[in-house]
Amino acid sequence: MTNTPEHNDLSAGEKPKKVIVITDADSVVLHKKLRIGRFIVRASYISLLVLFSLLNIINENGKLALWLLQIIPLLIFIPALLRETHRTYSWLCFVALMYFAAIIPLLMSRWLWSDWLITLLVSAMFMAAMMTSRWLQYWNYYLSTKTQNS
Repeated sequence: MTNTPEHNDLSAGEKPKKVIVITDADSVVLHKKLRIGRFIVRASYISLLVLFSLLNIINENGKLALWLLQIIPLLIFIPALLRETHRTYSWLCFVALMYFAAIIPLLMSRWLWSDWLITLLVSAMFMAAMMTSRWLQYWNYYLSTKTQNS
């Protein structure tokens, strides 16, 4: 991917806009990154749902209200993840931050294996969703320029 400045219709003092050029070779790498990012997001997402469910089933203090509080913010994203827009992944990052902010104090006080696993899954989901959002934007831009040039 290369950035090339475009100098058409510039007023005095106005910065040139950068045009992103994605070649066919770049698109192959981009599509591979996008597939890997989607896989990591989905794997982390499903793992978190399963882990929250198992922890509430196994734990003798597990409560339905706690389980619903843990999984409802994730369940909201099921239809959006099926549609796959870059905004879905961006919003998923915000929700992941909420989980991260909730688990870190627990991790530092209890040091349970489940807290470490939740931290790992939330962190992986956040990073993968953030990058997938960007790669999906580039992929859609590539597809739109490809159809315009055809």
